[in-house]
Amino acid sequence: MRIQRLQLEQFRSYRKLDWVLPEASIHLLLGRNGAGKTNILESIGVLSEGESFLGRDEEELVLWGEQYYRIRAEIRSDTKEENVLEAVSERSPRKRRAFFVRDVRAPAKEFFGILPTVIFLPQDLDLFTGSPTHRRRLLDRTLQQVSPRYRMTLDTYQKTLKQRAALLRHIAQGTGRRDDLALWNAILAKEGAQVTLRRLELLEVLQCTLSEELHRLGEAWDQPAFQYERTSKARTADSIEEEILQELARIEERDILLQATSTGPHRDDWGIRVSDRDLPSFASRGQQRTAVLALLFLLGSYLELQRGEKPVILLDDVFSELDTNHQKALLSAFGDHQVFITATHAPKSLAEAMIWQVEEGSIQPMNISVPV
Repeated sequence: MRIQRLQLEQFRSYRKLDWVLPEASIHLLLGRNGAGKTNILESIGVLSEGESFLGRDEEELVLWGEQYYRIRAEIRSDTKEENVLEAVSERSPRKRRAFFVRDVRAPAKEFFGILPTVIFLPQDLDLFTGSPTHRRRLLDRTLQQVSPRYRMTLDTYQKTLKQRAALLRHIAQGTGRRDDLALWNAILAKEGAQVTLRRLELLEVLQCTLSEELHRLGEAWDQPAFQYERTSKARTADSIEEEILQELARIEERDILLQATSTGPHRDDWGIRVSDRDLPSFASRGQQRTAVLALLFLLGSYLELQRGEKPVILLDDVFSELDTNHQKALLSAFGDHQVFITATHAPKSLAEAMIWQVEEGSIQPMNISVPV
């Protein structure tokens, strides 16, 4: 997949941008901090996933003082099929969003996933020592790009969590009925079982080539394996659903006290174990980053296999955190993809990149050579 032209209107720091991209595979966006480099990647992420990969609200994506944003991209598939994607979001007089494919309005479920992306952020470098929320989000982000059904399932699950939390608060305050929990428990268990199962299936697919990818990057660990830590130990949707229901009933009193749901896939976690040891317990910082890169490559391969398209790679300010060997490994793995990289200075490893200067809401080509 290639982006041939990107147009922004009132998105983040860009009042109006019309960026026509040449055939170069690697595009290096240079500029000071706050120049708007990440905003470019974020706009591509919105077209791909429907939301900011930095977790910003829709209103935060609109240029300050304006009422809407528009993102439009002309893309070309690996089979040379051309397409046009457009996302429009209005924050007043009422909040609403619309998506278009070839200028025809399209349902969100048909829009997301047309432009597959792999996103690599600075916080990803600490993936295995950071928050479980970030690890869960990485799996969910990937699954939503290949399955509209998963996107709907996760959305229903998350909305139900909020509804159940509201009921738990009313019960704790004496204004709600315990019997009403049964409805929300049933929905949580059904949708939660599907979320759990899909995450497990994804990790099983990635597991097939985990050892090979780590070895290619120089880590010959003995039997590395993904470990998914969850409430249910069952392996079928019906059994997982039943176990979640039982656990919700068991901890009902605690949930009322906490006024939150304390079990389910929103509390699950995962990581890598090597010879029955958690990766952070023995791996150096450099080795952990190797594992993160291996995972990134596996996710890229998975998306290509599922979508039939090479994903666009978005690397936001991570090169400065990687040593030369890791930089070269990253470029080698995605050498035949379209890659967007943001940085404040040009890394030596990017001698083949098309270099752009980002400043004051504009992007201009730079006629410079990367020092070698």
